[in-house]
Amino acid sequence: MAADAKILVFGAGGMLGQELLSVTPPPGMELIGLSRTQADITSSRQVGRVMAEHQPALVINSAAFSNVDGAESQPQAAMAVNAQGPEILAKACAQAGAPFIHISTDYVFGGSGQTRPYLESDPPAPLSHYGLSKLKGEELVRSACPQHLIVRTSWLFGALARNFIHIMLELMRTRPAIKVVEDQVGCPTPARELAQALVTLASMVLELGDAAWGTYHLSGPLIINRYQFAQMIWAEANKSLDKDLTIEPVGSEAFAAPAERPAYSALDCTKIKQRFGLALADWQPELARIVSFLQESEMHARV
Repeated sequence: MAADAKILVFGAGGMLGQELLSVTPPPGMELIGLSRTQADITSSRQVGRVMAEHQPALVINSAAFSNVDGAESQPQAAMAVNAQGPEILAKACAQAGAPFIHISTDYVFGGSGQTRPYLESDPPAPLSHYGLSKLKGEELVRSACPQHLIVRTSWLFGALARNFIHIMLELMRTRPAIKVVEDQVGCPTPARELAQALVTLASMVLELGDAAWGTYHLSGPLIINRYQFAQMIWAEANKSLDKDLTIEPVGSEAFAAPAERPAYSALDCTKIKQRFGLALADWQPELARIVSFLQESEMHARV
C-alpha cells in the first residue's frame, strides 16, 4: 500500500458513510468523506473535480437513494442516485485506475418461494423501484469498471441515521401495543461492523494490488423476521422503560406500504469469507449499545 493511500468515501453524510469515517484506518491509509453537498455523484463534473483533486487509491460508494417507499413515487430520482451515479463513479475510477467498492442491497432479490440464503449467482428479481434501481446500478458498475467489488448487504441498522430501531423505539415508548410484520425474513446488519469490514476490505485490495473482483454478500449472521427483530429491540429497551407492551405479529398487507418487500432476502456470505476472510460477528452487543445510546439521547432531549 502506498504510504499516503487516499480512500474517497462518497455518501459520507449517510448512516454507513458516517460509520466508515469513524473507523480508524490502517497505517498509510487516509479516509476522506464527501457528502452530497460536497460531491453529487450524479454530476460527472463534480465527480471529475474531486477525483482530480484527491487522486484516490480507491473509492467506496455508500451514497444511495435508500427510501424504499419514496422510490415508488420518485423512480427517476432513485435511478439517478442508485444507477447513473454509480456508473459515473465507476467510469471515473476506471479512468484513474482506482478500484471501486460499491454497496448494493438484498432488495435486488424477490424472495418468492425462497427457503435458503441467496448466493451471489442467484438470479435477481427486484419487486420495487428501489430494488430495480440498485440492480441497474450493479449492472452499470460491472460494465464501466473492471476493478470493482459490489458488496450487497441487508437491513442496515445503526445509531447515526433513522432506521428500523429508531422507529421501533418511538412506537415502544409511546404506545401500549404495536404491530410488526412477520412475513419479511432477512439478515439485520450493524452499520458500524459493516463499515469496519469495508475498510479492511479496501486495505486488502490495496495490499494485494489486485483482487478477486466481482459481487459479494456481507450481512449479519442471524436470519430472522421483522417481528423477531422487534422483540430483540424490546428486550433491550425495556431494561430502562419498564412498561407493558404488546407486540403483535401481522402480515405485510396490514400496512399496505407503497413498495413491495421481498418475503425472504437472507444473504449467503460464504464467498466473501472464503476469498477475503471477512465475516460479521454476533451483533446483539451492538444492538444493546445502540438502544442504550438512543434512549439516553431521547432522555436528554426531553430535559
